[in-house]
Amino acid sequence: MEKNLKNYTINNGSEVMKKIKETEIRVRKFEELKMKLESYFNFEIVDYIISDILDHETYNHVCLMINLAVINNRISLENSIFFKTELKKLFRINDVFDSFNINNCEKFNLTFYQPTINNL
Repeated sequence: MEKNLKNYTINNGSEVMKKIKETEIRVRKFEELKMKLESYFNFEIVDYIISDILDHETYNHVCLMINLAVINNRISLENSIFFKTELKKLFRINDVFDSFNINNCEKFNLTFYQPTINNL
């Protein structure tokens, strides 16, 4: 029974703390990227697009999410066109199936906290 529950619960306190730290780091990365992208583009960017960029989704996928934001009136058509072309430049995207890599974006000087195993 305990073996079956292991996948659903965390019994070890250190594992809980590790998950909390990982979540805090993810939130900080998300907030920093969102703030820098919104200040650069000068319009609000929906959270799911920021998440997809952080998750290293493909350019094609992010463009589809931008289209979804247009349909849902979360971003204007004009801003979406500008957003797509600039994202391609900022993150050095060469092909629609290239994945986003935060390290390729020198424009923002993203200073994400990179923990070591000992810090977790």
